Amino acid sequence: MSTGLCNDELVLKVGTNKIELLEFHIDKESDDGTVSQGVYGINVSKVTEVIRMTDITEVPHVPAFLMGIIHLRGKTIPIINLAKWLGITEPKRPMEKNKIIVAEFNNTPLGFVVHQTTKIRRIEWEKISTPPDIMNEKYDGNITGTTMIENDRLLLILDLEKILAELTSNKENSEGALQAAKKKDGARRRILVADDSLVARKQVANILKKANYEVDLVVDGKQAWNRLNELYDATEGKKSSFREVVYLVLSDVEMPEMDGYTLTEKIKDDERFKEIPVILHSSLSGEANTEKGKQVGCDHYVVKFDPEVLFQAINEY
Repeated sequence: MSTGLCNDELVLKVGTNKIELLEFHIDKESDDGTVSQGVYGINVSKVTEVIRMTDITEVPHVPAFLMGIIHLRGKTIPIINLAKWLGITEPKRPMEKNKIIVAEFNNTPLGFVVHQTTKIRRIEWEKISTPPDIMNEKYDGNITGTTMIENDRLLLILDLEKILAELTSNKENSEGALQAAKKKDGARRRILVADDSLVARKQVANILKKANYEVDLVVDGKQAWNRLNELYDATEGKKSSFREVVYLVLSDVEMPEMDGYTLTEKIKDDERFKEIPVILHSSLSGEANTEKGKQVGCDHYVVKFDPEVLFQAINEY
């Protein structure tokens, strides 16, 4: 059933500011009957395997894009029709020709039905751009990054964490989250948050504001680095410690322009900023990713999105 994809062999060394993407395709049929091919990518580190289409058990009272569930290697896995989630009209094709990309986000497995998987691409983060506003509007904020590939084609990186957020309860408003926020008074101290996912930024901002922190939001590591420099230049010599300006940095790992590992390394290597605690807050779980964070000097590595665990990490600083 599996294609034999093994991401253990494809893990990049930390600090390269590169990502390995599994390229996949989804075909779209236009109103006039013409068919075009959309090219997408998902981080290999999140992919556990790619399997052939299999029987899916339907479940009631779920969003239209949720086809049902499968049982695979002792786990129950929700199966997502990515074309439906994106609002794409698919051309008629035998369902058995499709593939399922099985991935893990925030310790939760999900399966994504696609038309074809093709290759692994190794791409520098600086060659991946944040999508323009007009594209965000067209795709309802479902795109986190774009990059040009051969034949002038555009590869899109989807905000697949958004799907998980749509399927799960609103954790930032859970009783546990609210109690965790009440226990902490941020005293209006600034936390710089870097995350390319709109959903993740909103979740984190909401819970931090409830704990009385000032939240400074940026969409990638490069913007975070530039923001730190802007704040330093604006306050140089006026504060005894730069932590009075930026109390803590909370960063995603996967981001266009500059990833969280590279951002952390730059912060910890800079005399101006190295005292600032850096918490990496990522949907990438597992010891290997935590170890990568330690290698670049992050102070804490937290898997999204558990507000109570996040506050436990913040409270240490």
